[in-house]
Amino acid sequence: MRRRLSMHGKRPRLMAEINVVPYVDVTLVLLIIFMVTAPIVQQAVWVDLPATPKVQKKGGAQGREPFVITVTKDGFYRTSADPDHVVAPQDLARLVAETVARSQLKQPIYLQGDRQAPYGKVVKLFVLLKANGVDQVALLTQPEEAGR
Repeated sequence: MRRRLSMHGKRPRLMAEINVVPYVDVTLVLLIIFMVTAPIVQQAVWVDLPATPKVQKKGGAQGREPFVITVTKDGFYRTSADPDHVVAPQDLARLVAETVARSQLKQPIYLQGDRQAPYGKVVKLFVLLKANGVDQVALLTQPEEAGR
């Protein structure tokens, strides 16, 4: 701050000035942060998912039969334990509880979704299993054909 003498010469009067340097520093830091994070925040990415190549099996995990949950094209669920019984989406909590109990036995758990199944149904089941403590959930795919 600069001191100026008043016109009458008695008391010096203070001159209030805004120091702009800290504001410029903060603005530049925020600008850099936004420039770095902007490419990361992009929401939509369109991809064409590839088919998977055929892989030779090395044997089951610890000799146990895997537990498979299938999402049908109508959006219903079936299990490998009872393939004739259709589980409605309302009974999904019971299915997840059963699966969590199976995961305590270290039984492999696989999700198998029909090609025409609603993608949201498969993702919802996957997220529910993960949120309820099932650590290893695998997705089953159809091997690509040799002629393609």
